[in-house]
Amino acid sequence: MNELRARRDIAGLSRNKVAAALGCTPQWLAKVETFEKAPSEGLADDLDTYFQTGGMFRRLWEKHQEARKHGLIPSGFRPLAEMEPEVTQFSMFAPLLVPGLFQTEENARLVFLAEQRADKAEQLLAVRMERQSLLAKADPPLVFLLIREAVIRDLHPEIREGQCKRLLDLAAEQNVSIQVIPSKARVFQGSGFQVLSFNDSADVVYVDGAGGNGQMVTDLAEVRRLTILFNMIRSAALAAEESGELIRTIMEST
Repeated sequence: MNELRARRDIAGLSRNKVAAALGCTPQWLAKVETFEKAPSEGLADDLDTYFQTGGMFRRLWEKHQEARKHGLIPSGFRPLAEMEPEVTQFSMFAPLLVPGLFQTEENARLVFLAEQRADKAEQLLAVRMERQSLLAKADPPLVFLLIREAVIRDLHPEIREGQCKRLLDLAAEQNVSIQVIPSKARVFQGSGFQVLSFNDSADVVYVDGAGGNGQMVTDLAEVRRLTILFNMIRSAALAAEESGELIRTIMEST
């Protein structure tokens, strides 16, 4: 962190003296200064207090967090992550996995560990859990989820009960509708997608891709086609109440 080193130099302070004042080791402080270790939120606040910088180090920490998340998220998924806070309605079709916004922490960890080493999986997990906060904000978006029965039945036994409970809890919210597409339904669309709606701009569609490398569709004709496809799939789904009963049956059979 260049700013930390500059502040120390201006004040004529050694790394040992600053570390002692902050209650950390000079070795750790050195790694922060040379970018070997990421600064923590607590360190940023302590530095603001110590150097009386009026929140400058916290603002730098926040920018670092944003840059870290941007680097972790696959390039194809970034447009979706950036748009999500402005979405007023999600219409999701999930044929393979429980969508990230609905995953429990345990389920999300299993998904990430299947593709990433443990340290990166934990970082991605933190980003995913933070994204889920948009479902709990004061004015949350409407969410219509169509999920295949097989996705729920194929959940790993260790996390099935918790994941089913989360789905049921979310389905009880006024802004969330979950409908299950039964295994016997004649639905053969293999790729998941979601239609995103906004207050002041046209709908767009995000189409899932392997490893988060999906794509954003903005062509009006294609967006309309996929919106119609979503509604056709929805016509084959169980009603919300029946869907809840099926999810509860799967959960209790764990």
